[in-house]
Amino acid sequence: MHSKFIHLLIIISLLPVLFSCRKEHAVNNVNQRVANLSIDDVEVFSDLINYQNDYDSLFQHPFFSFLKNLHKDYGLVVTLYTYELLDNDNVTLKEMPLKYKNDFRKASDWLRIGFHSKRHEFDSLISVADFHDSYNNMNSAISQFADSSMIAKTLRFHYFFAPDSLLNGLPGVSTLLCADNKKCMSYNLTLHEVLTVANNGGIVKNNITYRRTDLRIDDNYRILFDLKLLDSSDTLVIFTHQWKLYHIRKGDSRQSAVGKIKVWTKESFNRLLFKETVKRLFNSGYKFSFLE
Repeated sequence: MHSKFIHLLIIISLLPVLFSCRKEHAVNNVNQRVANLSIDDVEVFSDLINYQNDYDSLFQHPFFSFLKNLHKDYGLVVTLYTYELLDNDNVTLKEMPLKYKNDFRKASDWLRIGFHSKRHEFDSLISVADFHDSYNNMNSAISQFADSSMIAKTLRFHYFFAPDSLLNGLPGVSTLLCADNKKCMSYNLTLHEVLTVANNGGIVKNNITYRRTDLRIDDNYRILFDLKLLDSSDTLVIFTHQWKLYHIRKGDSRQSAVGKIKVWTKESFNRLLFKETVKRLFNSGYKFSFLE
């Protein structure tokens, strides 16, 4: 076995011990603190399209089952940022079957779906018309296979990219979630505005609220320590990526046994990190919010 793989298994085996060392309890604050959780690059919709005969219910899919259980146990609300074109452009979100519509509607109090980009491949030269069309196509698809109430108004665009040309005239955007890296430019913000968001948590510009992303969970075994450092924050914005939690099914058959074990191990590790983050926020008195 590779040494990195062995180290990862050791970390996973120690995590429950590490987490159990923290004595946590639910608290009731007069001034309610809020936490926003979201997942980028969500392409598991392609599983629901390509393998729709395998799922009678939305929550038979392990990704959605995982989220539903966290909502049930800790009150999680979460936003999924996805693409119009999925599975290397082989399917589109509008091909989502209607069989899950009731399941989505029942989850409308804790689940939002939002535009991330037209496709996974980043394109800084996308035209205004193409960007706006893709945005509108996705929102139309969400209304059809789920419900219009589930269209996210708080968004994080792919690579934090959206200059004025793309944002002007774009309907339904109330908040944009900015980069978790202070050195990364976000959307149409000036350098001064980027630093203001990074230092103060957010600004309002042209009737859109720009909020700092505080933490990403991806492979971060120190996430609980990082949360402790932010324990005085009234608002926390935290995210991860779907491919860190679950892989899409296509191509599974081409994986070797060792490859499958590695994927399972890494995903299990990140799911544990995500769950413990949600649990810690809940026990610290945070209310989960869409920031809408």
